[in-house]
Amino acid sequence: MTASRKSPRSRRAVGATGLLIAAVLVGTAGIMVSSIPVLVAATVYAVVSGVVAARLLSNEIAQMRRDRARDRAVVADEHRRTALARSAEHLAFADQMGSRMRMLDSHVSTLRDSLLTAEIDLALARERVSAEAARSLALQADVDSAQSDLDSARVDLNSARDALAASKSAELEARAEVVAWEDAASENVRQAHQRRHA
Repeated sequence: MTASRKSPRSRRAVGATGLLIAAVLVGTAGIMVSSIPVLVAATVYAVVSGVVAARLLSNEIAQMRRDRARDRAVVADEHRRTALARSAEHLAFADQMGSRMRMLDSHVSTLRDSLLTAEIDLALARERVSAEAARSLALQADVDSAQSDLDSARVDLNSARDALAASKSAELEARAEVVAWEDAASENVRQAHQRRHA
């Protein structure tokens, strides 16, 4: 496309240059001949050649401006398409980042809910631990009280055993005394019986 545009421009420029050179040559020849009809013809030819050359160059300049405007329009259109593509990429990137941000917000919200649930569970666990500690203290107090009662019962049991042993010993002594008294009584009765028979 660029080569096809340059070729007509070159022909017009060469044609205009050729016409101007020819006008100079004809004018020079008219001056050398120095005849009025030749000078008039040379002048008319020079004026017509100048007008045609000016027209060719004007067309060439207009064509160059149109070509440059077309090139600028093509470049601007390419830039516009590139800008649209980049804008679409930016929009897609923004949508992707927005989706990621929404996912992150959702994840953060889930984590906050999980943290709140964990804090509630921790508070409930602390309450249970506190209740179990109070229950353990109460049980320990009961154990201490039971241990004290057990120790007191052991002391009472040992006292009772000692009393029982003393009671048995007293019983044995009393039986021995009763047996001794019975023996003495029966000996007295026997002796009294013997005295009567004697």
